[in-house]
Amino acid sequence: MPRQMTCPGCGEEDELTGERTESGIHISCDACGARWPRDTPYTCATCQGQDIHMRPQALTQYSRGTQLSIVSLHYIPLCADCDADMLARANRQKPVPGQYRSAASRRREGGEETGNLILPR
Repeated sequence: MPRQMTCPGCGEEDELTGERTESGIHISCDACGARWPRDTPYTCATCQGQDIHMRPQALTQYSRGTQLSIVSLHYIPLCADCDADMLARANRQKPVPGQYRSAASRRREGGEETGNLILPR
């Protein structure tokens, strides 16, 4: 399963490069110069916690007019602290909505996600 890479130093997601060495693959951040081994445990991009759970996210499209259909699922990381409400929803066997962006993969400004998210019960 592919990982969402985020620099532990500055939170950069795009300017990252990997280098294969004898001890494994090391990732370097071109923005701040931080370097770390790729195969480390997941960490939350918002709180730097390591209690991360992979849960399915629904990928949807309108198949017939206004009929919304789940066409695929993929797994995203959810932080037990920052994404607690969404993790509880996912633990009730409900997929994470496609428009949800987890705090574990994208740093939240001031701990709050921008925009409103209305979820069905």
